[in-house]
Amino acid sequence: MKSYRTYRQLATAAVVVLAAASCTKENPATDVEEIMTSGIQMSVLQVKSDGTTTFDMTTMSAPFDSTADLTASEIEYIYAVREDEKLAGDLYSTFFEMYKLKAFENIAKAESNHMKATERLLEYYGITYPAAGDKGKFENPVRQALYDSLLQKGSTALEAFKVMAQYEEYNIVQYKADLALITNANVKIVIENLQKGSENHLKATIRQITALGGSYSAQVMTQEEYSAIIATGFEQGKRYRYLNNGQSANSGEKMNGKQEKKGSVNASGTCTGCSNGTFPGNGGGNRNGKGRA
Repeated sequence: MKSYRTYRQLATAAVVVLAAASCTKENPATDVEEIMTSGIQMSVLQVKSDGTTTFDMTTMSAPFDSTADLTASEIEYIYAVREDEKLAGDLYSTFFEMYKLKAFENIAKAESNHMKATERLLEYYGITYPAAGDKGKFENPVRQALYDSLLQKGSTALEAFKVMAQYEEYNIVQYKADLALITNANVKIVIENLQKGSENHLKATIRQITALGGSYSAQVMTQEEYSAIIATGFEQGKRYRYLNNGQSANSGEKMNGKQEKKGSVNASGTCTGCSNGTFPGNGGGNRNGKGRA
């Protein structure tokens, strides 16, 4: 049983997070049991005035709940998403080096945060994964070819922003399709917020294209879907009920460096160990750079 001090610390942290994340004047309950059970909701995503959207890493796992361990396919999928977010961060960072426009750097940093969010999810489930490779380097040959192609297309600042817009547009469409198939509630939370991040980054990028005198039309989604997203302002992610009770690992076990690992994935994105079913999985589904221009 947790001590009174631990409960009080949790209550204080939850109240601070709720107050900071809320866009309205709420008065969250100070009783920790009520916070955990009353249905009070919190956000794990933050968006700035320029559209850059990041996960609050200090509270990201608060709405997570205990589930079955990840399957091999789920492990490979999350890792593939991590590599796609790495690709975005690497690409936009390189564009910043080329053109010295702050928008490239700001969104690149946000994409690095998104990559860390997927890593936090793997850690929550006790999955061993390799460190990120050097900038612009990927073990998956399809993803490497995609990065090289997109970098080449960004031959001017305007064209680079168009590349960004198309990449974010693809992510929105892909995340929407992924969410229709995801059954793990915690994976769903991360992907829902990654989709919202991509929507905000698409809007931010379109602003830059317009500022440079360019124009952009939908390349992947329908024109109706595109117009609906662009017509709205920057948006926070969904709000979720506090569930995690301060735990940092699945099944209520603290991450302490000695926890038994529940799976592993290599740099190529193949699951090499899994406590829930057989491995490898399905290779990350469509998340290997397939289908992208």
